[in-house]
Amino acid sequence: MKPTETIFKAKKRYVTVMILCFLYGGFAIIMSLFLIYASIWMPGGGLHNESLQNGIGDLNNLQKGDGSRGMPFMRPPFDPIQLITSPLLLTFLGSGIIALLAGITILSLVREKEIKSIKKQTVDSLLLPDEKALIETLKKFNYELTQSQLAKESGLTKVQVHRAIKKLEDKGVIEKHNYGLTNKIILKKELIE
Repeated sequence: MKPTETIFKAKKRYVTVMILCFLYGGFAIIMSLFLIYASIWMPGGGLHNESLQNGIGDLNNLQKGDGSRGMPFMRPPFDPIQLITSPLLLTFLGSGIIALLAGITILSLVREKEIKSIKKQTVDSLLLPDEKALIETLKKFNYELTQSQLAKESGLTKVQVHRAIKKLEDKGVIEKHNYGLTNKIILKKELIE
């Protein structure tokens, strides 16, 4: 399997998990907010419930017209604060928030990987073979070597190394510093990785 195929499959999995996180997180938060709304502000429930406003209900309605005693049809009184602070609702709301945060984190990771991949492809497409050989040699030796060591390790002639260094320095891929009788070449990690 080619590296690009494995990257594509991994990205597809990340995107699938990210979408599922957003869907579940959005659903959980919306349902939690709806339950809070229904228990507090919705007519017929919460603070608008007659049994909460009148205490036990209207005492005049305790007697039915047929002479039997009974309570009128109404929801049993409950405390909206108990519903809002119930472990079930808080768990549901918390899991929704965590799922949304996980989705956002996965989104940022996927974008970061895409940006790195695009940078690498752009740098690779703009480099000549000698320049690529120097970059690979610098990567092997902890991103810095002297110019003379670079010529030995890369297998290029000193003239090829000098020209490639000049081109890479103009492109901003490497930095060149005086180091005794030679130069120290330092590869900029943020452009290559």
